[in-house]
Amino acid sequence: MQGALPWTCSNLTMKEELPSIRVIEIKENDDDTCTIDIETSDSFDEWYLQETGKKRVTKRGISNFVRDLLMKAYNKEFGYDIE
Repeated sequence: MQGALPWTCSNLTMKEELPSIRVIEIKENDDDTCTIDIETSDSFDEWYLQETGKKRVTKRGISNFVRDLLMKAYNKEFGYDIE
């Protein structure tokens, strides 16, 4: 069935979606920086709200949050890493 959510037979509960980010496009800027266009899953948005204590998801807030996550992973801080 198209659009059906996965479930487990052992307890007949819905599996929770993992927070995820989908990279749509990476653009190089003239000043040697880049712009990354992303989409986030609903569970990522919920995680963002929990982690930041914000009440709404905004482009600017998500942008700053993802940038900080990438920098933590790049620097291997707080258990984050890029694989």
